[in-house]
Amino acid sequence: MYKKTITFGDLSPPKPLKSTLQPFEGSGMNYYRRSDVKRAILDFARAGNGTAVRECAFFNRRTKSVQRYLTSEDAERGRPVVFDSEATIELALRAGATAFYASYWRYAQPREPHHSLGHDLVWTIRSTNGGLNFAKKVTIAVLDALSDGGLSEPWVKYSGELGFDLIIPLEAIPYDAGFDNVEVLSDIQGTLTRYIAGYLIERCSSFCIDATGPQIIVKMGLDTCLLSELRLRRGLLLAPMSLNPKSGLVSLPLAPEQVANFSVLDASPVDAAMHDWKIPPCTAHELLKFTQGQLDAAVEATAP
Repeated sequence: MYKKTITFGDLSPPKPLKSTLQPFEGSGMNYYRRSDVKRAILDFARAGNGTAVRECAFFNRRTKSVQRYLTSEDAERGRPVVFDSEATIELALRAGATAFYASYWRYAQPREPHHSLGHDLVWTIRSTNGGLNFAKKVTIAVLDALSDGGLSEPWVKYSGELGFDLIIPLEAIPYDAGFDNVEVLSDIQGTLTRYIAGYLIERCSSFCIDATGPQIIVKMGLDTCLLSELRLRRGLLLAPMSLNPKSGLVSLPLAPEQVANFSVLDASPVDAAMHDWKIPPCTAHELLKFTQGQLDAAVEATAP
């Protein structure tokens, strides 16, 4: 359990770091040649295994769009880019890449993403009013909810803008429930989302919660955050340690206890130091509470 006493200062994000992106050929290329940056991107694409299991993509500064294919021939053949080696990252950089993405879906053959093995459970927390300060407050409350539910160490990542990403990797989900059974994964994630909403309603009296739509809307006065599930087929997530293409800040992996004191200065490409993600301990056992049978009781326990 991490400390919950929090002091929030003025942490509004700075203007985009133009020096990171212009000229990109110098500073940006050098950033992506850092060994820790390449390792973070490749490890995420491989999900910690020896071979890639995620379909990938990159933001192309020349076309100003997300590009799933390295070449027109790959596009015609329907073979998306997969970051399985440093050489592939280098090819993407030469093609105009300034940001790197990977799918939260897993595939036996990610270059032929037809049959999925399953997907990570991913939530995004984004401030639409109130800045990063309020996004931090909501993120910590959601982390408290997961911790009280026995899920104490999800992967946490700063988005590079006004929010954070929370990930429970597929490896942490009971094998029989998670692999090759997308409907069960969706049920688990939906139940966890309802559990989080109930926890926020019961435990966070300063929040006004609207959980009637596809997103949980969290308000405190005029401050507003959206908590959203990511489930879209072939959906992409900004890779850990990638630069955000809009802000130029690093999408930085964090330990849950680091969120309270996080500053956008920590996400500067010059100073960014990542937290190493590991498979959350005991998560598979705790997630059994959120499978059919026991999961309704978990929701009712936090219902108002």
